[in-house]
Amino acid sequence: MITHLPAALLSALLLAAPTAGAAPTAGAAPTAGPAPTPGVTPTPGVTPTAGVTPTAGSAPATALRLTVTGPAPATTALTPEGAAPAAPASRTVTLRCDPAGGDHPRAEAACADLDASQGRVDRDSDIACVLLYDPVEVRAEGVWRGRPVSFAREYGNSCELGARTGAVFSF
Repeated sequence: MITHLPAALLSALLLAAPTAGAAPTAGAAPTAGPAPTPGVTPTPGVTPTAGVTPTAGSAPATALRLTVTGPAPATTALTPEGAAPAAPASRTVTLRCDPAGGDHPRAEAACADLDASQGRVDRDSDIACVLLYDPVEVRAEGVWRGRPVSFAREYGNSCELGARTGAVFSF
């Protein structure tokens, strides 16, 4: 049994771990209403429909615009002509659920992942990824079952992105 971890690995694990029970920011006003869903940021002036269960045929619409930027080019060296490498490519798709559609190539799996996590884009994962920094930025904007969604995050690499978001950003 290994009884110690190299300091760099331990530091990376501690930095990547979410802070449980973090104290509110000084001067922050308490909020009223239902507790926010992690990964879902309510839009000001819009009341979420928490606790409302849609009936058959009246399910609120789900439509998300998903964008992935990265990973970065494999090299940062200048080309023989002296040009810098291209910026990371950005890809955007639309995801619709109930029924699954849009131009997302794995719409059914992405909708199933969102349903399983009750609309949370980012969730905990037990999948271990290499500690290679090759950043990927993602953004999700739209509505999930009538609730506004505004999500943006940078993941350390594509493995971490897949582990934390499932099929939602698999395009």
